[in-house]
This record gives sequence, C-alpha cells and structure tokens, in this order.
Amino acid sequence: MVQIKNAISSGEWLHCEYQNYEELIKFRLKINSFRKLNLSEIDNPEEIEMLESDAILMLMEIEVINLIKESKNSNYLVGELLLIDQDEFNFTVFSDSHLCWYSNFAKKERLNRFDSEQLIPKIKTKGSIVFQLPNDDEAEYSIAIKNNGIVQEV
Repeated sequence: MVQIKNAISSGEWLHCEYQNYEELIKFRLKINSFRKLNLSEIDNPEEIEMLESDAILMLMEIEVINLIKESKNSNYLVGELLLIDQDEFNFTVFSDSHLCWYSNFAKKERLNRFDSEQLIPKIKTKGSIVFQLPNDDEAEYSIAIKNNGIVQEV
C-alpha cells in the first residue's frame, strides 16, 4: 500500500501487480490528483445510480501503463484498485453508466477511458476514476489492489 498524498507529492510511478487465476496482471500507475467532486460539476447528477446520500465522490486523475504483453480490458487493471482508509476499511472503484460514460463530465475528465476500455501494452493512458467514500474530511487513504495485490513505489 502507498498513501495517496505521498504518491501525488512524489510524482513517482507505482508498480502494481496481482494474480488473476493463472495470469499475473502487471501495470504502472501514476496518481496526478485526488479531489472531491461537487455534483454541480456533473450534468444531470440525478441520473447517477447507487449514490448514497451520506457519500461523497472523489475523482482520481491517473496515468496507467499496461505491462502485460497484450491489450487488456481496463477493468483487469484499474478496476481492481482499492482505497484503504486509516481504519483499514476498503473502498472499490465506483462505476455508473451516466457518470462514467454518458455525461459530458465523463468525456471532459476521461472517465470512460478506464471503464471497460482496452489498454494497449507499453502505452501511457491518461484518464480518471471515481470512488464513493464516506463524508470524512479527516480520512487518510492508501492505494492497494484486490486479492492481496502489490502496490509499491518504483
């Protein structure tokens, strides 16, 4: 695990890997920013499904490099990321068809790039992902991967 604040301030690439059945999934990740979304930024926010009333949405702008020898669906890479708070609670990437695909906001922030798109090996891809989190301004988050994956500074 690597703290989000440290990853952003250092500007370092993170090496990420985990075992998916018989395949070792490997990629590099760079976190450029992590900020709270104001629903007024999103066109027709009422169309977002599964948004809990107590929750906030956090936008993470990232760059990813696929290190597998073939194109891979982005869900196998960034879709497996987790945020872990200081109390060790886990939060998965939030996906919603309006927010991530159909809204003008999705196009502007390149949310669709990491929502079921193919990532070509060795090519840096920029985009964003969203997390639905508790409304806690004091929370400290680290980045991790499901299935006991590895996230480490390179």
